Amino acid sequence: MKFKFYPLYSLAVLTYFLLPLKSKAQFLNEKVSTTDSSKNTRLKNLSDASRIGRASGSKAAEFQELYDYEVSSKNLIGETFPYQTLLHKAYVIMLAEQKILNPDEAKNILQGILKVDQLAVKNTALQVYLPYESQLIKEVGSTGGKMHIGRSRNDLDNTTNRLYLRDQLLEVISAVIQLREAIQSTALLHLETIMPIYTHRKEAQPGTLAHYLTAIDESLSKSLMRYIELYDRIDQCPLGSGASGGTSWDLNRQRVAELMGFKQLVVNTIEGAAGWDHITEFAADNAIYMNGLSRLASELQLWSTDEYNSVELDNSYAGISSMMPQKKNPDALERTRKAAALTSGQLMSILTSLNGIEYQHSGVRLMLEPKALDAILAATHTMTGVVRTLHVNKQILLDYTRKNFSTMTDLADVLVRAAHLDFRDAHELIAAVVIKAIAEKKTADQIDLEMIQTAAKEKLGHKLSISEKQVKTALAPLQSVAHKTGTGMPAASSVLQMISTGQKDVASKTLWLEKQKTYLSGKNHQLMELVKKYSQ
Repeated sequence: MKFKFYPLYSLAVLTYFLLPLKSKAQFLNEKVSTTDSSKNTRLKNLSDASRIGRASGSKAAEFQELYDYEVSSKNLIGETFPYQTLLHKAYVIMLAEQKILNPDEAKNILQGILKVDQLAVKNTALQVYLPYESQLIKEVGSTGGKMHIGRSRNDLDNTTNRLYLRDQLLEVISAVIQLREAIQSTALLHLETIMPIYTHRKEAQPGTLAHYLTAIDESLSKSLMRYIELYDRIDQCPLGSGASGGTSWDLNRQRVAELMGFKQLVVNTIEGAAGWDHITEFAADNAIYMNGLSRLASELQLWSTDEYNSVELDNSYAGISSMMPQKKNPDALERTRKAAALTSGQLMSILTSLNGIEYQHSGVRLMLEPKALDAILAATHTMTGVVRTLHVNKQILLDYTRKNFSTMTDLADVLVRAAHLDFRDAHELIAAVVIKAIAEKKTADQIDLEMIQTAAKEKLGHKLSISEKQVKTALAPLQSVAHKTGTGMPAASSVLQMISTGQKDVASKTLWLEKQKTYLSGKNHQLMELVKKYSQ
């Protein structure tokens, strides 16, 4: 067999194998984009190639986040590095104020920090503390080693982690607030969207979509409160604890904490190095919150099945099958549930890592990873969009409520009120009516007075003093809902009160969030001004 020699092809192959790994990927992408663009103009962007069939149109940016976090190259060292450099600056200024460093030493170290920070952008090995310090000493001489006076990597790392988690927590709080706003806005649109309330995945009683959404909002309000309460326990500075036993240097722990925006100290120096409950609590709060979000996603996925056909995702949050043309998959919901599983796993990993160690600093402990935190943000942003754009089939929901016996409790209540039966007798009588209706292939709205009187004669030996109008009123889902006006119930007036309460709560939490952000921004500005002053 003879092989033909193609110079251009051979050159391309040779070029490919001489490239580093990252460049190979770029090389292949360039070749694919140039060769495929002429064949299929519809797939202009290969990353969006799945936007065809029943899920045509652009993918929501929030939805894309649920894909991006899984392949992200983020790591804890890289994400916490900016906070490490902030800590160095605050610590050097405190050492200078305490006259542990003289002005020239502080100036040289701060100038050196700026140089090493720039180098660390390209050389990520410098983002680890000891290589960072080594490079600092190369830049400014032995003076650079004085930056570490009175501290250990133990308190340094714990402080850096707290700075990182503090900002991440504010991001999560902001995202949950936005989700609650979306749920409240959508609830206002569905005060009279009648639907069955389910228990055990069976129709239970009539309600409204607004009533259901306010239940979700109330659940989210508790998660939001847990996060806000957690903030105070994360916003504590352990710097100055040293390895665990403190230091003989005259450090001003309160001052360095203030420079970094901390409002409190981790007082005990052993706790400063060994304490990890704030991380466990963050992971637990995440798992609780995401568990609730997963339940919402699971329910919406159930309702979006062809059998329920109660709701439909907007195309921008759906996917397709590469084989089956009819498919419109609830990808945003499934990936939200997947993200929830990740957060539960993260909690178990952290708890397990702590269970096997004594109360001291240890490398066995696991930290909250950026991937788990990004998963929470991605899922929350996505579900915010899902709720805002959800298509609701109001007529189908009404038909389910009217036909599938969810009004039977109302009918039993009529027998108690009008015919003066005790509730257990009324319950048994209506159960007999339902059994007969199902046997005769009748729906709930086809039940009439005659069926009830027949059952009463059989069960009680006599007919009841009720009217056909009373029966029909009890069987009307809208009337059923309208009569339930008590606190927290599905009548529009009650739901409006819950929405109003939720909106006030969101407003107060938004003010709290802005207050924290403003405070931290101000402290950061003050620190940068001091860095300028001491660097001159």
